[in-house]
Amino acid sequence: MVIQGDALNSLLSVPDQSVQLTFTSPPYYNARDYSTYPSYEFYLDSLCEVFREVHRVTAEGRFLVVNTSPVIVPRAGRQHESHRFAIPFDLHPRLTAMGWKFIDDIIWKKPAGAAKPRNSGFVVHRQPLTYKANAVTEYVMVYRKQSHRLIDWNLRQYPLDVREDSRVPDGFEATNVWDIDPAHDSVHSAVFPESLCERVIRYYSMIGDLVLDPFAGSGTLGAAAVGLSRDFLLLEINEEYVSRIISRLGLVARAIHLGDWRPHGHDHD
Repeated sequence: MVIQGDALNSLLSVPDQSVQLTFTSPPYYNARDYSTYPSYEFYLDSLCEVFREVHRVTAEGRFLVVNTSPVIVPRAGRQHESHRFAIPFDLHPRLTAMGWKFIDDIIWKKPAGAAKPRNSGFVVHRQPLTYKANAVTEYVMVYRKQSHRLIDWNLRQYPLDVREDSRVPDGFEATNVWDIDPAHDSVHSAVFPESLCERVIRYYSMIGDLVLDPFAGSGTLGAAAVGLSRDFLLLEINEEYVSRIISRLGLVARAIHLGDWRPHGHDHD
C-alpha cells in the first residue's frame, strides 16, 4: 500500500502496533534542503516527531532500521568553512530517549568511486591539518522497540512453518560491514539499493510481516518486500515519486490519499 502524504500526518492514520519493521532513509539536512529546515535543530525535531509515531505503530519488541550519514553544507565562500553535520550521532540519543533500544551499528560500505572528493586540495599540497577523507560509508542503525520480553517471545508469535520458511539462507553477512554498490534511479536522486533492503527485511522481519518506509522515495523497500513475501506500507509526499512507485510495482501497489487507509489484520501482532 502507498499513501501519498507527508510522513507525520500519514502515520497518524496508522493503528497502534500494526507494523513489524520500519526501514527508512530520512531526507538529509544539506544545502539543497536548507530552505525547508530553518535550522539543524528544527530538522532533528521534525525527524523525531516522525519516529515517535513510528514507535507508536510498531509492534512490541519489533525493529526500526535507519540509514543516515553525516552531510556537508558547503561553505558560502573561501573566507568561510563548510559545516559537516553528524546526523547519525545526533539522532541516536533522541531515538533511545523515546523508547528505541539500540541493537547494532552496521556500516554500509560503497566502492571508492562512489564518494564525492573532499581532498582535492590536500592532494596538491599535502599540508597537515587539511586532510579530509572521502566518505564511502553510511550508517544503518538498528533499534528495537523497548520491551521486557525477549526476542524468543516475538518468535513464538508465529506458526512453526512461518518460522521455518523465514529462515535466513546460507551466505548471510556475519559482520557489521556490508559491501553494497549504490543504486541509481531516473526519478529519485538518492535511492536504496534493493539488495540493502533485502538484507534488512530478511534479518529483521518474518514472512507475512508489514514493513514500513515513511520516506519511501522511489519505493525500493516495497519492491524488496514483495520479493520476500512481506506486506508493505510506503508513505511519500512527492506525487512524482508516488507515480514512480506505482509504475515500478505495478498492480501490487495501490496509491490512496491520506486518511483512507485501513490495514488488514495480522494474527501475530
